[in-house]
Amino acid sequence: MIDSPEGENHGTSVDSPGSGRLTRDALLKRGLGIALLSGGALGLSGRSAGSAMAALDRLGRAEAGTVNFFSWEGYDLLTEPAMKKWRAKNQVTIHSTYVSDHNQITAKFVSGGGKGVYNMSTYDAGYGPSYHSLGILSPIDLTKIPNFNTIYPVFRSGAVASTWWNFSGQQWGIPFTWGLQGLNYDASAIGPPASYRDLLKAKYKGKIGIMDDVIASVVIGAHIVGVFRQTSLYTPAELKKIIAFWSALKKNARSIISSFGDMSDQFVAGDIVAAIPGWSAVGSFAAAKGKDTIKHTVPKEGAQTFLDAFFVPAGAKNTDAVYAYINEALTPEVQAQAADTLSQGIVNPKAVGLMKPTTRAISPYGSINHIFTKAAPLPAIPVVGVPKGYTSVSDWVKAWEAFKAS
Repeated sequence: MIDSPEGENHGTSVDSPGSGRLTRDALLKRGLGIALLSGGALGLSGRSAGSAMAALDRLGRAEAGTVNFFSWEGYDLLTEPAMKKWRAKNQVTIHSTYVSDHNQITAKFVSGGGKGVYNMSTYDAGYGPSYHSLGILSPIDLTKIPNFNTIYPVFRSGAVASTWWNFSGQQWGIPFTWGLQGLNYDASAIGPPASYRDLLKAKYKGKIGIMDDVIASVVIGAHIVGVFRQTSLYTPAELKKIIAFWSALKKNARSIISSFGDMSDQFVAGDIVAAIPGWSAVGSFAAAKGKDTIKHTVPKEGAQTFLDAFFVPAGAKNTDAVYAYINEALTPEVQAQAADTLSQGIVNPKAVGLMKPTTRAISPYGSINHIFTKAAPLPAIPVVGVPKGYTSVSDWVKAWEAFKAS
């Protein structure tokens, strides 16, 4: 989730086809042919050979086209060498419009004129049920994304998958990248705090940064005050208790931080020694600026976990190009390069050995099942359908804005 600093920003990749290359038809058939030869590893044992070949033929006939992307900067995979090569060979062009807040995605596809304009986007897992009820999503044909069968099982089936991406009898999203938001600290100044409450100590006055992130702050705050629920249904009294923690921490805060880039700058300058909500990528941002002691930890109370999934918006056009794009995004090479670029976790286990060691160390791949089922389960984002007596995201925003202004 790399924030683009000016709201919606436009970036376009126009990869012109050259000569002497595989056609799109040949490339896609070759890739899927290899997959079919190792069908057991791809989980194709439950499909007949005929249906598998039919899927191959549909992919093989997919025409070159344009992907009109609306989401976070970096999620369009513009800079990954493997994806750039694939776009050129397959005559696929991507036009990207970037957001700085997830609510912009919601607004664009509800009333902002996004339907029929953009054919690929992403949603954080917790938005899935709400997006379905709002008519934002279109069902995904998994036969067009054979690489889906190569991702970690926890993301393909079971309770986690059926809660966020595969429900109401359909697949609605394709998991792509994930991460943990806990606490960042400067290891040259302090040790890893065992509890978020450690930052309330007087010795940290003026040395703490608070990230301006409503969702992560409410989720982490819920963990801290002991009211966390995966449903994210909190009463007004519970929300007040959550905000009370942040108000107490604000007494030790140097500032409310506007972006993770700004957070890394403050660490590099020595202005702060710890910040929450943190993000594992902040350490790499700071290291690029000459300070390699900024670490990320998850204190005992827990973390905010996010997982972003590709989706095809309702009313989308030229979806063959989108399906092919998403399928390629799940390959080990692209996944590894995306992890290095985004400093986030990936969903294809075969990519782990291909990424840089520093990137691999960011995400606990050996504990994926434990993280998503017990340690830090993905939280719902209560946009619509909130029961009476509980707060919605709009209530969270109002409470957070009042906290910042206090």
